[in-house]
Amino acid sequence: MRRLFISLAILLFPVCLKSQDLQLQDCIKECLKNNPLSANKELAMQIAEVKKRIIKLAWFPSLDLNGQATWQSDVVVLNLDLPFPVNFPKIPKDQYRITTDVTQMIYDGGSINNQQILEDINSNISVKELEINELIIRQTVEDLYFAILVTEKRIEVIKLMAQSLTQTIRQVESGVKNGILSESDLPVILSEQIKIDQQLISLQGLKLRAVNTLGLLMGKEISPETHFVIPVEVSELSLKGERPELQMFELQSNMLEARKKLLNSQRLPKIMAFGQAGYGKPGLNFMGNKWDPYLLAGVKGTWNVWDWGKVRQQKETFNLNQRVIDNQKESFTRQITQAEQNQQLVINESNALLLKDAELLNSREKVTIAYNSRLTNGLITASQFLTEWTREQEARINHEVRRIELISSEYKLLSIKGKY
Repeated sequence: MRRLFISLAILLFPVCLKSQDLQLQDCIKECLKNNPLSANKELAMQIAEVKKRIIKLAWFPSLDLNGQATWQSDVVVLNLDLPFPVNFPKIPKDQYRITTDVTQMIYDGGSINNQQILEDINSNISVKELEINELIIRQTVEDLYFAILVTEKRIEVIKLMAQSLTQTIRQVESGVKNGILSESDLPVILSEQIKIDQQLISLQGLKLRAVNTLGLLMGKEISPETHFVIPVEVSELSLKGERPELQMFELQSNMLEARKKLLNSQRLPKIMAFGQAGYGKPGLNFMGNKWDPYLLAGVKGTWNVWDWGKVRQQKETFNLNQRVIDNQKESFTRQITQAEQNQQLVINESNALLLKDAELLNSREKVTIAYNSRLTNGLITASQFLTEWTREQEARINHEVRRIELISSEYKLLSIKGKY
């Protein structure tokens, strides 16, 4: 039983370690999921569907119950000079009517359909607005994630520096003990060790703040033991897409065109069938003087043949709005193109510097080895050795950090292009 438990522990141990790994894409997904506005996408679509159903109700017959009571100062009086006496009924001055009116749309010129299309476009615009917000979140998460990676790499190098300096301290102590080095060399090395400890504390605090911020965006606590995985290179990714702002401009143009079509459809004739069932005094016989039921049915049409140029002027405002959208799109496209070019220059520069970093680090390592040998033999002071040793560590930090910054720059270029 004990062997079984040990075997299971060995098998599960790698799984436990793997569960501490955190990928960039996982962070982005969790942050988008935790974003309160993420639910608005589905809500925008639901709102659009409800509005479309409401618009579609215009095809259903309308049923209205009406009533009126009137009194008029004069009525029709028949005074005819006839050779024989005729007793015409007297029309009452007070009249009453209760009706049930039914109206059914037969032809609306396409107005209802155009309203539904307009609602679809409005909902898509709302979705694109949310996607623009999501893009900002993505960029924020990427900046945080790569800041954490850079800080981790600095901490890693600082720890290696501390280990290397500890070995140097032992060498100096041995040299002082054997009379090869002066006692004044030891405090110099110890002071450098204190500086490294301070840098380590500062970097660990910086990482902790960044991790806490990322955890708040993700809506979960991130363990201190979490290993942040360096993302794969952009060349290994297969991504497609474009900036949601460009899609937004396209939708705004489509909305203006849809509004034009709606205006045109509203100018077209409309045909409706109607029916009326009523009970009034008088009924349809206006000369009656008693309550009578009646029925009335027919077809009617309406056509606004003249609107004093109202539709034409509204279309003119739409055309002006289209010019505004075109200008905004052109300005945004220029900004994105400029940002892409600048970011590509940054990537090219980082690639070139990375090659030089490797050469510089190799050279600094050789110099440090030589100076370490001289320090051991008492040919130089600790301060002289620390100068070259510090230069080597700076070269090492720059080399490691630049590798991460290069990947960060490539991902930033993807964000600028809207590919993710």
